[in-house]
Amino acid sequence: MQSLFPPPATVPPFLRLPLELRQQIYRQILPHTSTFDLRLQIRTERSPSRSPERTEYNLTFVRRALGDGVWKMQKTLPKTDRETGNDVVWLRGNISILAVSRQIHEECADMLYGDNMFVVDVAFDRIQFRYRWRTASYLTPNRDILFLEHFSQRNLLRIKNYVINVEHVDDYTGMVKYNHGGRGLTAGIRQKVNELMDLLSMVPYLHRLQIHLIDGAISRVRFPSGRVHRVQDETNFSQSQTVLDPFRRLYNVRKAQITGVSEQYAEGLGISMTSPRGVQ
Repeated sequence: MQSLFPPPATVPPFLRLPLELRQQIYRQILPHTSTFDLRLQIRTERSPSRSPERTEYNLTFVRRALGDGVWKMQKTLPKTDRETGNDVVWLRGNISILAVSRQIHEECADMLYGDNMFVVDVAFDRIQFRYRWRTASYLTPNRDILFLEHFSQRNLLRIKNYVINVEHVDDYTGMVKYNHGGRGLTAGIRQKVNELMDLLSMVPYLHRLQIHLIDGAISRVRFPSGRVHRVQDETNFSQSQTVLDPFRRLYNVRKAQITGVSEQYAEGLGISMTSPRGVQ
């Protein structure tokens, strides 16, 4: 009976090295993600004398159902600051080593997809992978790639670490961009989250999962000063966070973090995702 494994003499010298040593070599060659201080890019792109750009929205007034007309005022951040994962950048490497042999390909692919952080943005009409990389001049350009279509399913199942931004725009923006508003807008965003969950639910063990809900149902009001502010009803806020309900299909997530929602909803969703299968 012929052995399934080749004799030691035919094994390439590189594969005779311990796996830990090979993994250290892979980390020096393969592309990998790291955190990057975006203030370095701002200093490079803007001159010191140039004043920072003004944001479109300065304040948010949350209308509270108290019957006495009391309003709660809170700060509103620009869109780039409301998203999470902006500090995750890719350091470019060489993937030609994957073509050396099947064994090296499997070892490298597991590290390339399994150890790095993938930033995914979910909107009403798309699921995109935000590929941001660092240049030699410390700039961080980015490119949006259709996530589920670009990568093969086999490689998608290797990914263990995610930063996921789910954007629930206001009714006005939904009608302008997608010709949907109200419950139809919420249902459409939830359907896109469900498509992503069809993939993530097949991954046996997710390591890190950071979920962030951007905004909610927001209407725009122009005040006498001419500035545009945002008015958000608390009832709309509670409705918009339901687009994250499909994440309850996940289980055995090692570390989960949910932001952009109420504390009670975040706690319940986190417990659901980190629990063993069948335990809620």
